[in-house]
Amino acid sequence: MNKFEILSVVLEFIEENLTQELTPELCAKQCGYSLSNLQKMFRCVFHIGISDYISRRRITVAARELLETDATVLDIAMKYNYNSHEVFTRAFERIWGVSPSKFRKGRRFTEIFPKLDEATCITDGEGTVIMYSKKKFDVSHLYDAIRAHSGKYVVCFDMVRLMYVNETYGSAAGDIAIAECLRRIDAESDEAMLPIRIGGDEFVLITDFDKKEDAQAIAEKILVHNGETVKSGEHEFPVSMRAGFVVIPSGNLRYSELFSQCVIAGHEE
Repeated sequence: MNKFEILSVVLEFIEENLTQELTPELCAKQCGYSLSNLQKMFRCVFHIGISDYISRRRITVAARELLETDATVLDIAMKYNYNSHEVFTRAFERIWGVSPSKFRKGRRFTEIFPKLDEATCITDGEGTVIMYSKKKFDVSHLYDAIRAHSGKYVVCFDMVRLMYVNETYGSAAGDIAIAECLRRIDAESDEAMLPIRIGGDEFVLITDFDKKEDAQAIAEKILVHNGETVKSGEHEFPVSMRAGFVVIPSGNLRYSELFSQCVIAGHEE
């Protein structure tokens, strides 16, 4: 296997074992690659460590179960290999900024950290990697739902200065900022709409609107909160987004091209 096939194997292995014992060591054993080299390659391509990725995926699917089942918080914690209610709650709050109980009472959107897309790269004529793809999430399982909105407007968002937040306040603060962006989008969407996180700081809201003015109106309701602050530990900082619009076309369209025409414009911080 080449390096990118190895990463694909690791992503699938993680996805299939979120409720089992799961460590970077087991991932390395699964693909027959050294642990140190796998960790370096995973972080280089996806900009996240293997352990952090496992934790984020577990919290994401656990959040889904909180809303879709009647299982207790403790039962869900144990299912995803958290050895106590307290440990699970700390991990959950780090990603979502609220406790599992509060999340269950007031949220609809759960996919804060979808599965990462398979690694791709650009090489030179001799096969040397010169560029890795930008980190994207694999939301291909939503393709049919997205295509069902053909002819409808999509509102595309990106967070302003996520890298600055991560570098200044730490990755935990970045997680809280992402969760706040998704909370704002979720709060203004209804059951006919589909919010999706498609990249590190990129989100889309699939609407049921035929008119751009309606899509603009909901975007403004979300962007009016630009500059409002969130807290991470002792730090408090503002969170802002920008927005753009695109229509989901009719006819055949490759999944990879669905949001490529959505240009973010205006709404600067």
